[in-house]
Amino acid sequence: MFRIVVCEDENIFRSFLVEAISDVFIEKSIDLEIMEYSSGEALFDNYPENIDIFFLDIEMNKLSGMDVAKKLREHDTNVEIIFTTAVSGYLEQGYEVRAYRYLIKPFEKDDLKRHLLACISDILSKRENYLVLEGKGILYKIDIDNITYIEVLQRNITVHTLDDKYTIKMSISNIEKKLKNYNFYRSHRSYLINLKYVQSISSNMAIVNNDEVPISRYRIENFKLKLVNTLGATLC
Repeated sequence: MFRIVVCEDENIFRSFLVEAISDVFIEKSIDLEIMEYSSGEALFDNYPENIDIFFLDIEMNKLSGMDVAKKLREHDTNVEIIFTTAVSGYLEQGYEVRAYRYLIKPFEKDDLKRHLLACISDILSKRENYLVLEGKGILYKIDIDNITYIEVLQRNITVHTLDDKYTIKMSISNIEKKLKNYNFYRSHRSYLINLKYVQSISSNMAIVNNDEVPISRYRIENFKLKLVNTLGATLC
């Protein structure tokens, strides 16, 4: 799933962008949610979360696309920004906000397609280290390296990270499958630990980022072995 914002004050061109973007995702069979805004003010009045790409018209009234990009960068350093503009005099400012591309109006659908496909490819590469989960209608994009452990609470799971925690309706077995290629270990039927953050272990407990996490007595030996192997790989 990709979430894309198109912020463009010209109705006809905004419709052209939405159609052209949608065609690319349909062709590649990638799920897409696209949100349209006619001004920067409207965008910030109803700010969408977890966006992958912003298409911003630079020359909008009042709040310009460049102004929008600067405000975006105050809160999100990872989102991709593609500017659309009728002039080419904004390149230096574009470096400041780390714009992915400039599309000079008028441009053809094939021009947009070429740059959009490159952007999609780069995002998918970055996503290899992210876990995208949905909880209570909100999509969370969680950096896997920052996950310390995961626990079952009632019928939900809580994902603990270095900075926050997220409660999601999903089985721990399903999230364990998503993380099978990373250094996580199922220490207990209700706990999944990122071995990177294990500080110490005892016969029935691990200290993970200063939290106590249970270890099943049936899994303690394998847990120790996995931890030693992980440490060895890290040290080498």
